[in-house]
Amino acid sequence: MRKFLALGVVLALGACASQPKRDLDYERLQADWRALDSSEDRARAPLESARVDESIAAIQQVPKNDREQRSYLADMAELRIAIYTAAVAAARDRERLAELDTEHNSIMLEATRRDAELARLEAEKLRLQSLARAEEAERLKEESDLVSADAELAREEAEAARRLADARGREASLARQEAELASAQAQSLQQQMAALRPVASARGQVLTLGDVFFSSGQSDLKSEARGNLKPVLDFINRYPGKPVAIEGHTDDRGADDANLALSERRAASVRDALVALGADASRFKVAGLGETKPLADNASSEGRARNRRVEVIVEGQ
Repeated sequence: MRKFLALGVVLALGACASQPKRDLDYERLQADWRALDSSEDRARAPLESARVDESIAAIQQVPKNDREQRSYLADMAELRIAIYTAAVAAARDRERLAELDTEHNSIMLEATRRDAELARLEAEKLRLQSLARAEEAERLKEESDLVSADAELAREEAEAARRLADARGREASLARQEAELASAQAQSLQQQMAALRPVASARGQVLTLGDVFFSSGQSDLKSEARGNLKPVLDFINRYPGKPVAIEGHTDDRGADDANLALSERRAASVRDALVALGADASRFKVAGLGETKPLADNASSEGRARNRRVEVIVEGQ
């Protein structure tokens, strides 16, 4: 996770230095920060939150006509918001670890108490044996009962310990699987974003977004994909005034009507995300083509993955 965050910081800083920036909406940046800001989280990451405040305040000091400087400062503020969010998440993880330590100590304290209780019972048993020598048969019966009770208690404790260990093992395995899945998805998305290249066609320049931008069967962009659409915005901004077609495609799994509707909603989701980043909405036309224009054979999983896509086409180029 820390390696992923470090890579994100390096990529973001590289983007700030190498790519032209638009003048981001200062009020939107403030709103984003207010949505994340809370006194509890500030206490978790005071240094990072102070740096975010400094970055946002710095934007206000720059004249509005200095778009390049304001855009640079806005990018820096967004980067510091991301660092703040990561710092808060790490602090919460540390708090959870502390809670688990407390629970562990409580379990150990209870085990010690039960050991003391067993020792007390054993001492009581010995005292009764000393006083009841004349009643040997009864004493032997009582001793047998106590041994059985001790064995049952030990069995119950062993079973409880086993269940606790199994539960913790399953929890750790699930957390590991979720972390591996999230890491793989993020890595795949980063690789696709890094590999995005427009391709010339008869209609114009085509940029293809793969199926990793969406969850299976869903039309909303993944949150991590929504935050990485800047290269797509830069692509269409290289052709100002040109019409842009956004077309969704699916594989052949499922009903035709459902695939058409899903592909159109996905195309609309990409359009809405680009408009939210500042693109001119009047340039876009959205269409869902379903499974009608496959790039590969749907017989294989690899072919179906290629067919699930959204194409951004700058027409006339």
